[in-house]
Amino acid sequence: MSTTQTKQNFTAIAITIIIALLGLNAYQWYVNSKLSGTNQVQETEMMELQKVQAELDQDYQTALESLEEMRGDNAQLNALIDSQKSELKTQKDKINNLIWTKKELEKAKIELKSLNSNVTKYLADIQQLKEENKILTDNNSQLTLRVEEEIKAKDEIIQAKNALSEEKENLSKTNVALGTKVDMANAIKINFMEVKGYEIKDDGKLKEKSKAKDVEMLRVCFLTETNMVTSSGQKKFFIRIINPQGETIAIEDSGSGVLTNKLDNSQVRYTTSGEINYNNEDTNACIDWTLSEKLSKGDFKIEMYNNGFLVGKGQFKLK
Repeated sequence: MSTTQTKQNFTAIAITIIIALLGLNAYQWYVNSKLSGTNQVQETEMMELQKVQAELDQDYQTALESLEEMRGDNAQLNALIDSQKSELKTQKDKINNLIWTKKELEKAKIELKSLNSNVTKYLADIQQLKEENKILTDNNSQLTLRVEEEIKAKDEIIQAKNALSEEKENLSKTNVALGTKVDMANAIKINFMEVKGYEIKDDGKLKEKSKAKDVEMLRVCFLTETNMVTSSGQKKFFIRIINPQGETIAIEDSGSGVLTNKLDNSQVRYTTSGEINYNNEDTNACIDWTLSEKLSKGDFKIEMYNNGFLVGKGQFKLK
């Protein structure tokens, strides 16, 4: 082979190699360009996903803080806030799934807008409830104040009524006390008292007797004191005779009865009674009592009452 032909062959081979290298470089450039474009798209998508995630995190945290600021002392309102926070958490998890699992960015953005809309609605609902609760609280406060004022007024009326009742009772007691004193001042006291027993003869004449078995009538004679307070006229005296056994002799068919002792309002049984004419001066008088049954022998006590008060005491003895 000649030198000239050898050079031609070498040149041909060199050209072939150069063309192959150029082709390889062109393919490599094509591949690299395509990979570079793909990476750029992926980086752009990643940046968008991260941006949406950042917005989601920020909006979610802001929503939680806003809801917490609405929390107060109302249990019903706090329960609603807890429920809304739970709903937001569910919606946030859904958006996270769209972002990172399904890579559905547009749907994630739509859900994010829905989340923000829900937050706005939740806050508006809570604010409305707070305003309504405030109105109710104010009304309840006013109602409570009115009730307290009415109770206070009622208590004041009751206190005034009780005070008037107490004053009336005191006046009544005072009047009773004054009445008692007046009645006591009007009572005619006895200075002297003497009791004698008599037998009643067939002709009606009386014969003094000291033995119990013979006595058919008792005559109580007494001397009154002068009393210028009481009025003059007929005055009634009540006689209580107490037998030796300490029992009041009381026979209803013979004029016995019951009187009220005005000093202590006690009930006192009396044996008999009678009236005398009184002229506001010392007066001698007698009251007779005819027995319906025989008396026992022994020491007897006698009490005399006038105008509701004990005015004299005495005693006598039957053999």
